[in-house]
Amino acid sequence: MIELRDVWFRYEGSGSPALRGVSLEIRRGEILVVLGSNGAGKSTLLRTLNGLIPHFYPGEMRGRVVVDGLDTREAQVSELARRVGLVFQNPERMFFSETVLEELTFGPLNFGMDVEDARKRALEVAEEMGLTELLSRPPWSLSGGEMKRLSIASVLTMDPAYVALDEPTVGQDAKNKASICSLIRRVREESRGVIVVTHDLEWVVDLEPDRIVLMEGGSIAADGGREILADGSRLREVGLSPPVCAMVSERLGIGPRLTPREVVEGVLAGRGFG
Repeated sequence: MIELRDVWFRYEGSGSPALRGVSLEIRRGEILVVLGSNGAGKSTLLRTLNGLIPHFYPGEMRGRVVVDGLDTREAQVSELARRVGLVFQNPERMFFSETVLEELTFGPLNFGMDVEDARKRALEVAEEMGLTELLSRPPWSLSGGEMKRLSIASVLTMDPAYVALDEPTVGQDAKNKASICSLIRRVREESRGVIVVTHDLEWVVDLEPDRIVLMEGGSIAADGGREILADGSRLREVGLSPPVCAMVSERLGIGPRLTPREVVEGVLAGRGFG
């Protein structure tokens, strides 16, 4: 289990904390979705899970983050990375190698796995992620959807207990979104914990997470199940689009229908659907 105990963090040079007294438990075998507006602290939260905060981002941290008994303040980041695999929003920032196959073996080799076992693991994950035909390609030559799958695969080759994904559906079409949904559910079935930060409310409905956390101003505003998606006023308070909130409620069968006039008024008001 990952435990955050009254965690505060302020980036160096910032006048206000990015996280304010966050306490949270994340268990294996569950999908936890984190929602909130820009600046709510979602990405900062992810960085605390594998030790990037406090080890690589300078600032002031209070409280404790404990990953399967390891205090992130004391454990080495390399040790934490074996337990918590973080997939960044921009996948190309994660690539180091000349080919997809080399990228998939990079992590296991750096963690001490021998070449034969690292290659075997890479090939297994490549098949699972639909990357087998791309193994000889440079990572930067892939499409956006292929890069996203490669970034997730490169984390899975290290066999982490938890997988954290920052905005996994950005730039993805409907087919790729559905594939990412299926992958996340499969990871959960392997008794891993999955933490997903996203603005994509409609995709969250398809994902059917076990828990949903709302963040606002660096704090947790709500922590529960799908009933959170039924609370349109709470979702709007944390900066999520009113038309989308209403559409989600309608899809779940837990709220009033959104009239065409309300949709048009929402778009004209600049609220959009994202």
